[in-house]
Amino acid sequence: MKDKIQKFGKVKVLVTGYFKWLGLGRDKFKASSTVTLIQDNGKNILVDTGNHEVEKKMLAALKKQGLEAQDIDFVILTHHHPDHTANKHLFKQAIITDWLTSYKKDKFIVDFDIINKGKNIITPNVYIKSTPGHAMDEGSVIVKTEDGIVAIAGDLFFNDQSERNIFVHDVKDFKRSRKEILELADFIIPGHGGMFKVKK
Repeated sequence: MKDKIQKFGKVKVLVTGYFKWLGLGRDKFKASSTVTLIQDNGKNILVDTGNHEVEKKMLAALKKQGLEAQDIDFVILTHHHPDHTANKHLFKQAIITDWLTSYKKDKFIVDFDIINKGKNIITPNVYIKSTPGHAMDEGSVIVKTEDGIVAIAGDLFFNDQSERNIFVHDVKDFKRSRKEILELADFIIPGHGGMFKVKK
């Protein structure tokens, strides 16, 4: 007998990310991504892993949820900048994935049909959508929850939007991707802040 498929995923921000300029110039800053836990149909999914400075905080937050690093089934990277990926090595049992490529240890899987589908399906209520702009490889994680659609959108969005345009790889892609996510999502988790509700 097949297990009943859960209608909704659950989303929990484990570590709220941060971004801060250092000094008066625009050449130094400190940053770490938001780390988010998704639970759907028996799978534990982590989105982004922050930098080394938040490693203990992230593991402690997982423990509060009754989880250890080995309990994570998937680590999704919204993109491959180091403030989002530095702790991925802790999750040795997990499949590491982005919107196009997945790997576990040294085994890689590239599903070229994802390009035609436009999304990488992880579980029944979770998929990754290509949303380039901040970075060419950026993807947003879309989760169907009981409260609506949550988009974990990497650095397409900040809680504080000021002075961030220097980090845009392609302005046209950035604007298009943001528009798509704003139309799709009820809630957004940005790359360096807490979740906020989309005003419709």
